[in-house]
Amino acid sequence: MWHRLFLGIIAAAALAACEPVPDLSGPPTTTVRLAGAVTLTGPAGYCVDPVVTKPRQGFALLAACAAMTADETDAYPDLIALITVQVGADGSGAVAGQEDAFGAFMETPQGAALMSASAIGGPIAVRVTQTAPNTVAVYTEDIADPGISGTQKQAWRLFTDVRGRLVTITVRGLTDAPLSQSASRALLDAVVTALHSANDLPSSAT
Repeated sequence: MWHRLFLGIIAAAALAACEPVPDLSGPPTTTVRLAGAVTLTGPAGYCVDPVVTKPRQGFALLAACAAMTADETDAYPDLIALITVQVGADGSGAVAGQEDAFGAFMETPQGAALMSASAIGGPIAVRVTQTAPNTVAVYTEDIADPGISGTQKQAWRLFTDVRGRLVTITVRGLTDAPLSQSASRALLDAVVTALHSANDLPSSAT
């Protein structure tokens, strides 16, 4: 069941990003180098989507490795979600040293509008904001249906600076296997911990 469901959602993500439906016949990879020499490594059980990911544009989509193989018996991770990572322009870093101010801005209508404009989908509502050294995490809920069919309205977004660039991570569960706020946050922490480790930064996951 998971294999066909996840392939359908990956196809929907490809269409939402105006990309061809991916051919997942090749071996999956867990690591990709994005713009600005930012290295991204997926958490356990997650691989880089080979088509939707655009390294030169600083964008990556991570999904369950098992969804990218021809073997429908491959095991899926305990926490299943779509994970997107966007690396900003050189000099766009805005979190480290001003986490509280950045988090406060994300709670404003302007901050919510900025997150809505940068995501696949429409307007969002901010539910929770959390800060730690070099990270601001925001739990959001889509006001309308999410832009990718089959995914939850709720999502965690995390902002962090890597190599002078603002990096945005989004974790969104599936409607058929929804993630709780805490479970989604645990997966988000695994992603940012792997990101910081791959780029020789101290971990700041909470």
